[in-house]
Amino acid sequence: MNRHQFLQQFLLHPQPSIEWPPIELQPSAVFVALQEREHGLDLILTRRAEHLRNHAQQICFPGGRQDHGDGSLLNTALRELEEELGVNSGQIEILGQLPSQPVLSRFMIQPYIGFIANETEFRPDPNEVSEVVRVPLQRLVDHRTHYTKNIKSKKIQQLPYHELVFIPVDGQLIWGATAAIIRRLADQLYPQNKHLHLPFHGL
Repeated sequence: MNRHQFLQQFLLHPQPSIEWPPIELQPSAVFVALQEREHGLDLILTRRAEHLRNHAQQICFPGGRQDHGDGSLLNTALRELEEELGVNSGQIEILGQLPSQPVLSRFMIQPYIGFIANETEFRPDPNEVSEVVRVPLQRLVDHRTHYTKNIKSKKIQQLPYHELVFIPVDGQLIWGATAAIIRRLADQLYPQNKHLHLPFHGL
């Protein structure tokens, strides 16, 4: 999928409508970064550093909790992108946002999506990022490769958190909020495939 094809699909369909109950969760934001290569668009993810307290070594989007000085969640996403990968706002074309996503650690994540300039080189901060994970977007938004597991949240009883999403890639596993955000993006690009998934039986 190249940039033109992505924009056609992304702008053609409305975002999936998801309403969460009004419960107190800490605001946070991530940046869903796309970069065009010869083969098409890559989705840029990171592997969190091993020593981090939360979600160590998990594959995720650049992002984090909102700071008081951010002013907006978009600024939070852009600040975290620069801190984690060394990408500044002048290297980014922002397309908009994706549906918000709660996590069981009591954060509500607001994803923003955009393109990173083709010539941009990443400078990951080793204190936060152990690896930049670059995956062709087309592989990740294929509903047929998504595994789902129905659950009932025990940590947040008020939250209808009924489904976990798992996406295997090259012997690695993307799961949790990151996989859920990818699946919502896939739902917007290919709404006709929303019913497709595989049952997940455990790690």
